[in-house]
Amino acid sequence: MKSNWLGERSTYRALSRKCTAPKLIAASALLIACVFASALTLVASAAPTASHTRSYSITDLGTLGGASSSASAINNRGQIVGSSSLSGDVSFHAFLYERGRMIDLLPGSTDSFASDINNRGEVVGTLGDRAFLYRRGTVTLLGLGGSRSNAFGINGRGDVVGWSELAGGPEFIFHAFLYRNGRTIDLTPSLPTEGPDAANSIAQAINDRGVVVGESAPVFAFPPRSSPFLWRKGTLIDLNLALSPSESASPLDINNARDVVGFSFDFALNENTAVLLRRGRLISLGPGVATSINNSGQVVGVIPGDGDGGFLWKNGTRTALNTLSPPGSGWTDLSAEDINDRGQIVGGGIHNGAFHAFLLSPSN
Repeated sequence: MKSNWLGERSTYRALSRKCTAPKLIAASALLIACVFASALTLVASAAPTASHTRSYSITDLGTLGGASSSASAINNRGQIVGSSSLSGDVSFHAFLYERGRMIDLLPGSTDSFASDINNRGEVVGTLGDRAFLYRRGTVTLLGLGGSRSNAFGINGRGDVVGWSELAGGPEFIFHAFLYRNGRTIDLTPSLPTEGPDAANSIAQAINDRGVVVGESAPVFAFPPRSSPFLWRKGTLIDLNLALSPSESASPLDINNARDVVGFSFDFALNENTAVLLRRGRLISLGPGVATSINNSGQVVGVIPGDGDGGFLWKNGTRTALNTLSPPGSGWTDLSAEDINDRGQIVGGGIHNGAFHAFLLSPSN
């Protein structure tokens, strides 16, 4: 399961400067770390950070010939997707990693990034300036008719979500979309596209029941504030993800139980707090951004700009990701992008001085 200004380009810049969290960067670029929040039901504190209690193995996924790579998603079969620089480090291509080998998913002269993969091996992301769906060797470009689009999530049924400019609409004005059974649906058709009330929207993730999480934001408002939403069967529902009325929030993932994770942003402190919305209860998971949640309720995330990298939150306990890698492994600054139902974690980190995609797998 499973981020404005054109998420794929933000990702390429992130890789080239050895940053992590591509989908976070894309989401934050869309909203400039800004999302509106309405009143919340209950806020609970995160449990103290703990040292690791189970052993993990870590695998360097390598690159497609360049210096850097980052993994964005892993399915329950262990297939991994992301983006890697090519030889010369001027181009980036989507990759698929399986059976110990990284392959170039979309060879050619156009930059690409893979955002998500489902259990059937179907992949979504961005090829050039367009959202793509890769299914059984065939690439389909997606969108609402505009020249720019980006796909972020795909569920087990092959439904795809993301954002797209509109046919005949202004440049850089875009709406959240859902691609289902060969049809593309505008999830926020009532948002104005012109004038002082013009607004953008983005769909971040979709679960296997077809429930979508995303957000909308006015283009010209300052400070820029956005509204998180949940879309289900044609209905938009407000999501209360901010830790206080003065903060803004952004959803990044949803599981099949409709648990939602993301972050709440404090404008005054310029800090992100990872959040989990579970059965109407809003839980603070501590500093950073929650990027993914699996169907067991395990959450992973990143701490932007922090040398401690990312975290794993499970059963009320938060564990620093760096403590999960075996001692002497040569890895630092691990940041998590996704976790599957087997507890395997993928993302990007520093391995012996190089920024590479990794796979953390529980050993027991």
